[in-house]
Amino acid sequence: MAIQSGESGQAARLLAEINLDAIASNWTFLNQHSGGATAGAVVKADAYGHGMPRVAQCLYDAGCRLFFTAGIDEAVQLRAILPDADIAYFDGLGGDDLDLVLTHNIIPSIGDFDQLNRLQSLTSMSGAPVPAMLNIDTGMNRLGFSPDQIQDLSMEDLTKNTHWRLIYSHLACADEASHPMNKQQLDDFNTVIQNPLWADIPKSLAATGGILLGKDYHFDVTRPGIGLYGLTPNNNRIQGLTPALSLKAKVLQINTVPQGKTVGYGASVTLKRTSRLATIAGGYADGINRKLSSQGQIMMGALKAPMVGRISMDVHVVDITDWPEDALKTGDWVTLLGDNSISAHDWAQDCETIAYEMLTTLGLRAKRHYAE
Repeated sequence: MAIQSGESGQAARLLAEINLDAIASNWTFLNQHSGGATAGAVVKADAYGHGMPRVAQCLYDAGCRLFFTAGIDEAVQLRAILPDADIAYFDGLGGDDLDLVLTHNIIPSIGDFDQLNRLQSLTSMSGAPVPAMLNIDTGMNRLGFSPDQIQDLSMEDLTKNTHWRLIYSHLACADEASHPMNKQQLDDFNTVIQNPLWADIPKSLAATGGILLGKDYHFDVTRPGIGLYGLTPNNNRIQGLTPALSLKAKVLQINTVPQGKTVGYGASVTLKRTSRLATIAGGYADGINRKLSSQGQIMMGALKAPMVGRISMDVHVVDITDWPEDALKTGDWVTLLGDNSISAHDWAQDCETIAYEMLTTLGLRAKRHYAE
């Protein structure tokens, strides 16, 4: 396929190629490895930078029927795409959310007493039980009722005018299988859900990392996020998960620069030899982190070239001195991520961060091309 334009049909300087078949296959794999549980799909942050509208439709077509977003705005956007899916959001039921929840049939998360009171008001407005999720904080100390707060709630508070669709918590250390906090959170969650009134309500503890911890963490529903896009919470490569995004960039100019000259802002690199340098589209405004300066690399087929000098807002420079002279020309495309060689995990390691950040900050100006 010749790379000429993106989703809008306009000429592109960066192109994010997104393999929808890989995303569907990843969900199927995670659903199967959830044992007796059913996998939903976390599509927050624009489906981790892959484009929520197309990704959500792809997952629905693959069989997913439960979707999670961060906020109500994402949930409302998703409802327009999937009119009959179950859509829930994690932020918690805010004071401005009530009409949107009812109008768009969205499932809010309830994690504190104010939100519980709003849910009661919402039920009065609706005249019928309103579906909601009960968020239990078993150790993140972020969102949700603590186990002690749950004990303080009356049975009337927890059952009146409410149709609980899910009782869930979130693991803090699932990326480290041997971390003792995993077992501690599992035990705390099991203690909380012993309430006999909740026996028939689905339970959920595992996101992608929790799925990989094994059946004790699966319960009734799993909530994969990063795994849908072919990666794991750590740097482990799992057979059955395929990275779905490749990032391509256009070559803007090629120069031969004498030894002793400097490259880029701050003159941070002085050339030790006469070098052929290619200026490539894509900079930190596109999510190519400045920490990749003089650390990252690009590919073209089997050839690799290192980034040199500081990454700019819109471009970066690579050293192709060791490539065959005719291997690259202006207007060609090189690979920044993908081709099974350079992953978001690789970038994250160079930037001392995680693949989640790499993916969700990519593509601010890249055109998307979807392959199925």
